[in-house]
Amino acid sequence: MADILIPTIRFVDIAAREKAAREAITSSFDNLTARLAKLGQLSQTDAAELARVRELKALIDSDKGKFYFDPLFATARAALKSAESGLRPRAVEHEQGVLQFPEMAGDKATEAERDAEVARVGLILGLLQYNGTALPRLVVSGKTPQPDPEDPNTAEFGEGLFRAVGRIAGRIELAERTLKQVGAAVNIQGDRKEPGVSSAEYAKVFEGLVGRGVTAHDVNLKRLVEDQFDKVQALGDDQAMHDVLIDLPDLEATTAFEVVASHCKLMGSFIFASAFEELKAFQVVDKLVEMSQRGDLALIKGPAGTQLYNYWREAPNRMSESERQGFYAMMLGLPTGQPGVKVNVEFQDLWLRFVSSVSTLVREARVDALIRAATPMAVNQQQVKKAARDLATNMSLHGYGMAFYAAADLQKQINDMISLLQDKELLLAIGQKDMWGVIDQVAQTELGGARNSSKYRMLATSGAIISSWIANNNDRLRDPTSPMIDLGVVSNPPTRPRGQSAVSHPNDYDLVNACEMWLADSAMDEGRIEQMSQPREAPNMTSRPIQIPSIARDLLDSAGLGMGMGYAQAPQSNGHARNGYGY
Repeated sequence: MADILIPTIRFVDIAAREKAAREAITSSFDNLTARLAKLGQLSQTDAAELARVRELKALIDSDKGKFYFDPLFATARAALKSAESGLRPRAVEHEQGVLQFPEMAGDKATEAERDAEVARVGLILGLLQYNGTALPRLVVSGKTPQPDPEDPNTAEFGEGLFRAVGRIAGRIELAERTLKQVGAAVNIQGDRKEPGVSSAEYAKVFEGLVGRGVTAHDVNLKRLVEDQFDKVQALGDDQAMHDVLIDLPDLEATTAFEVVASHCKLMGSFIFASAFEELKAFQVVDKLVEMSQRGDLALIKGPAGTQLYNYWREAPNRMSESERQGFYAMMLGLPTGQPGVKVNVEFQDLWLRFVSSVSTLVREARVDALIRAATPMAVNQQQVKKAARDLATNMSLHGYGMAFYAAADLQKQINDMISLLQDKELLLAIGQKDMWGVIDQVAQTELGGARNSSKYRMLATSGAIISSWIANNNDRLRDPTSPMIDLGVVSNPPTRPRGQSAVSHPNDYDLVNACEMWLADSAMDEGRIEQMSQPREAPNMTSRPIQIPSIARDLLDSAGLGMGMGYAQAPQSNGHARNGYGY
């Protein structure tokens, strides 16, 4: 204990708080600056905050003078130095957590006076943390960071400071001896010139000793300090019940395994393909191959003929129509596929709830901004987040197995079809200006009638945007406090970087537009949209597929409740689950 010199003790949490405060100021400045560049303007509150952190960051970057940006140390330092506080003014600084007192440098103070001041100030900082004293924000005043006098926490901090000073009064010798013992406890090897002590732990040990009536001259002080220090660090025996803090874990932080971004994104491929299926695009290309094979298509030697030949030759390696329909049922809950296929019956309902809640939120926000309604909106951000979380969990659950490979295969096939249908020679041979005209004409003349190409084009694009946005914004699902949709971006969309599209990198503005277009092309009336936007209890869904024992499957099959690929819903007579919505 004699080897521990109090003035050399380094308070590690003070140094850590200073580093964290500087990083927080820089991060806040970068975020607000980026938001200003994206939106062009900030709200009055954000603009004032940007002006504040800009001045603080300028001091950080200047590196001129010894500035402190930790609100705890900076505010305590200002109060201790002020002659208006009623306390003896004392200038205090720190170098990486080592407390320094310029007025006591050299021979201006005795060693005992320095020990007492380090123990006192270190304990004040620790007690302020121990008591949970509110901290004011810092502003630049007189070219230095100072507590904001207009902040309501400034007065509360003053009360907490006097409470800590009063706690120490008359116990300064106990504080010194406690600090030495704690320093010795962390300096086990005895080779540290600056033992690292936490001021918060120092305060907890001190409070524990005071609570037990221990004095500075107790013959068992060393053992009592070590025993209390072990309790503070949760070593040895359990803490006393009155010392235990209620600190429950954040269960939302564990949702990373439930929501798989890649599974959410691949849903866009199936939505895109199902829209092409409704347009009869797959059948149109097959019919074009058949016409070319018969020689009914007036195509000379060229790229179009080569693509048709390659498409015909690769037919055994592509999914058949029945296989595609099976995947639409398994992934999207569409009324397609063969009997016994695992049908995702919840998807359509969850999808429409999310789309409707996004649309309703934005519409009500616009109306509220116009008439400044005093009544709260029927749909808020958390309800949209719940709808998004339920949908993302469902999409993740059904993205295992062959889903990814099927989505990649469908994407390649669709790209090949688009390349073929846009070929100039083929357009000239059919007598159309674009691929949609080719699809409509062939479907009308060869396949019994054309479908509304405009509708399904929009549904395909909107579905790809929505699924991509959910995949890219999984972090918002896990944060219980952040808004799900930034209404500022919706009202003032940012400029899109070159090389990015609404499908590949959708923002909140793209999401809202996609949801509105989906509802418009689905012809959903306002009453239905409002009804679907209301929160409902989420369906029972596991986070991952659960293997059903083979004996259980055999029993269900023998009872006529065959589960096909393991889905716990008996198919109907046509092989499809009830309540499918379709497009």
